[in-house]
Amino acid sequence: MKIIITFCLITGLVSSTNVISYSGGSVIMTMGDRHRWSSHTPKYICKFAGGACKTVIQSTAQNDTVFEGRFSLYESKQGHFGVLIRELNPQDAGKYRFGLANNWNREINLKVHHDACCGMSMTVVGHLNKDVSISCDYTVEHKRTWKYFYKLKGHSADWVIFTMPGKNHKENQFYITDDNRLNLFTMTIRELKEEDGGVYFCGTQTWEYPIKVFSTIKTVHLHVTDKVQSSVRVTGFLGGRIMMKCRHPLENPKARFLCRELEGECPEKTYTNVQNEWQQNGGFSLYDDTSGKSLMVFFRNLTEGTYRCGVDVSDFTEQYREVNVEVKEDPCCGKIISQAGYIGETLTISCEHPPTLRASLKHFCKEDENLICQDIRAAGKYSLSDHSQPGLFTVTISNLTLSDAGVYWCGVETSEGHISYTSLTTRVQISIITSKVIGHEGDAVEIRCPYDSKYKQNSKHVCKDECFTEHSDSLIAQRTTQNKTERFSVHDDITAGVFSVNISRVKAVDAGRYWCGVETGDVLMNYLSTELQVVRKEVLQVFGRETLSVSIECSYRGESPESDGKFLCMGQQLASCDKGGVKVSSEKNRTGRFSLSNDAPAGVFTVTITDLREEDSGTYWCGEESLGSSIYTEVHLHVSKGPGSSVLITVCVCITLLLIGASALILYRLKHKETQGSSSSNRTDVTKSDGVSPAACDYEEVNHSGQYPDSDTSVYMNTSPSTNSSDKNKAVCIYSTVQLPKDEGPAYATVSFQKNPDSPSNLLVSTVAFIKEESATEYATVKHRPRLE
Repeated sequence: MKIIITFCLITGLVSSTNVISYSGGSVIMTMGDRHRWSSHTPKYICKFAGGACKTVIQSTAQNDTVFEGRFSLYESKQGHFGVLIRELNPQDAGKYRFGLANNWNREINLKVHHDACCGMSMTVVGHLNKDVSISCDYTVEHKRTWKYFYKLKGHSADWVIFTMPGKNHKENQFYITDDNRLNLFTMTIRELKEEDGGVYFCGTQTWEYPIKVFSTIKTVHLHVTDKVQSSVRVTGFLGGRIMMKCRHPLENPKARFLCRELEGECPEKTYTNVQNEWQQNGGFSLYDDTSGKSLMVFFRNLTEGTYRCGVDVSDFTEQYREVNVEVKEDPCCGKIISQAGYIGETLTISCEHPPTLRASLKHFCKEDENLICQDIRAAGKYSLSDHSQPGLFTVTISNLTLSDAGVYWCGVETSEGHISYTSLTTRVQISIITSKVIGHEGDAVEIRCPYDSKYKQNSKHVCKDECFTEHSDSLIAQRTTQNKTERFSVHDDITAGVFSVNISRVKAVDAGRYWCGVETGDVLMNYLSTELQVVRKEVLQVFGRETLSVSIECSYRGESPESDGKFLCMGQQLASCDKGGVKVSSEKNRTGRFSLSNDAPAGVFTVTITDLREEDSGTYWCGEESLGSSIYTEVHLHVSKGPGSSVLITVCVCITLLLIGASALILYRLKHKETQGSSSSNRTDVTKSDGVSPAACDYEEVNHSGQYPDSDTSVYMNTSPSTNSSDKNKAVCIYSTVQLPKDEGPAYATVSFQKNPDSPSNLLVSTVAFIKEESATEYATVKHRPRLE
């Protein structure tokens, strides 16, 4: 720094002094004893421009200070006339005149230079009742100049302490030293008091009668801090939040602030610019609670460190409380849980917390649009209760409404002195479930999302299935009133407060849970849940008969067939599957007459119903739940009158055949007696090799009449005459006719004649007739065996 003062005395002219100062600094000029301040005399300062002196300050006020902007005229504490020009810039350079009207005046040529050595500003923080030191370095040319400290008092400045080159000096609690080996001089203030805070100027002074000129090297802002309470430890948990209340029972403080310490000092404070409103700043938010005389701090991003929450008593005096924030990792905490409930119902939430904090007050709050978790216990619909299990408490929300959807936090409260805080441990996403939406393959379907009027201007989103993980993504987003992507389109009706999603050409893969969400800040809040159920185009027709069994085969598309749910429910409407209509499922694969089996490789599960009854007829639904998706196939089961009538017919046929057989046997015996003794010549020899005499052959006819279109049921009939081993040489043919009723469906007859090995083959005739186009059949089997004697 260079200060050059030139004083010229020219007869008949005003004396002039050259003053060199530095940009960003200040300059102070004081007169000697002959130029004292007069409160009753007008004061002025003007700057020459174009041959005229333009007034900067002119005042007739009877006081000790007059000022205009950065320029001040004042009375020093010695009673001298003083001039102060602060925060100099190159435009301030020029010729000035100042003085008392009609008494005296002086002219100066002010030059403003830019130099790295000078004009700087710095902040020094001292602690109440402790010592603080302020140091200023200087250039070699100032080794032999006097060193000064001035203090700004409003719009004037007075020296505090000074020393000669290379000397030390003490003035009350102030002590100054000049180390000309290091080109450094230092002022130390002993036992710092609140009133010692303020703005100080350190610099050098030169003078030439009658003007003393002081040019600043540095401007120093000294802040006095007072730690009013011992440090408090505040514990948070990884993934959680902290809500802290810092009380300062001080009337009308100038401002409230929060800062994080760095090497024992607070390099940067964050102030509340407004009262009784939340103000966001990076990873935390501040709230100046004037009624509670406290500063509220909400930490969203937990970072360990030492913080100060305090108040400014004045511009340079502050009080603060020190808080040590620690962040722990605990299995109980940092979780994100999702729960959903129906409108009008009650929802119960289980909240975990560290078991060591069992005695702490439990807390439940809800995030607002500014992501601040607000206490809601006064709302009346929330109740909290401790659980018998340590580290657990429950929250009950009664009479759910759409406005209850949102993000909540569970936590525990701790208090120590004037610091109280709530450690929020578990994030709870609560959604409201609306009525299910049913879509049919190939058709269009609409999902409606009502929202609160405060979200009219917010962007809306629709997300499918996994919407609460870091990998989730919106299916479709709305940032204007309309948006569209391939089969999905969204429309926002701001007037009605509803945005809707339309899905065209519905597919089975569209089935699942859809979440309606709004953007609040940089967070997407999913508040409404709707399940879309898809019904396949295919309709299965299944037929069965009473007392018998039937199988229903259902295909599915699930990627994890072993773990996905499969079921069959009965009911005219799909809603019956939610109201106890489930007959059997993969979780309970046998229920009474119903059983379920799964063929995973084939992608088919089969439901078997035994002992069919007429009331089993109706509409069924094959259902599959795959990753939260519900896909249904409609099934119509037709149960006709059971095989009871066919059994009766079969019994009758059996009796008839037995009677016919008995009659034939009697006739044969009678005939045999009449022909006994006849000549062997009357017989026809057919078996030349063994001489066995054949009997005349009878024939059996089995006639088909009637049809059974609805059944695969089969009825078998066996007629077996007794066998006598002594009749090896006799073949018998029995006639039997079976006539079935015409209205009972198709019948098949199988006639099996077992011949005597010794009988000639051309005496055995069997005729079997089949009607191939029928699927429902009954069989009668008549077996011919050798007759008895």
